Amino acid sequence: MRTIAALQMALLLGACAPLQPAGPARAAPAAAVTEAEAFMAGYARDLLSGDRAAIAGRYDRRGAYRMGNGVKEFMPYPQIVSQYATDWGGPPAAFEWQDLSYEPITADAVAVVGKFRWTPRSGRPPLTLSYTGLLVRQDGELRIRIEDESMPLPKP
Repeated sequence: MRTIAALQMALLLGACAPLQPAGPARAAPAAAVTEAEAFMAGYARDLLSGDRAAIAGRYDRRGAYRMGNGVKEFMPYPQIVSQYATDWGGPPAAFEWQDLSYEPITADAVAVVGKFRWTPRSGRPPLTLSYTGLLVRQDGELRIRIEDESMPLPKP
């Protein structure tokens, strides 16, 4: 709960901070955003190829908070690895990130918000879900510490 509150506070403070010109002081967060963009592109490739080990390897080794549709669960890293190895339904027929925005928290943490379109292999219609992730640097690489994938609410 404190991690979510800290993320919300960091995003709020970042949104309220005065605009600063680009320059050396902003270089570290800008580099983190560039790295986060490459991370998300690689994540999409791993999902499309069905590389279960690579997908699991993108998560924080301390574990990660998995969120979505009103559910919060902390999964230790070994459980994440096991889930992708045995329980994951496999790659989609098509996948694309949509409208991703990157909010640098520090040089070692980036919030990613947007959507993705997942086309099941079953032939069912594509799904569009919202996405929020917190990427944190661990062992020199960005890894997923918090991830929320949520379906749209049904229209009344």
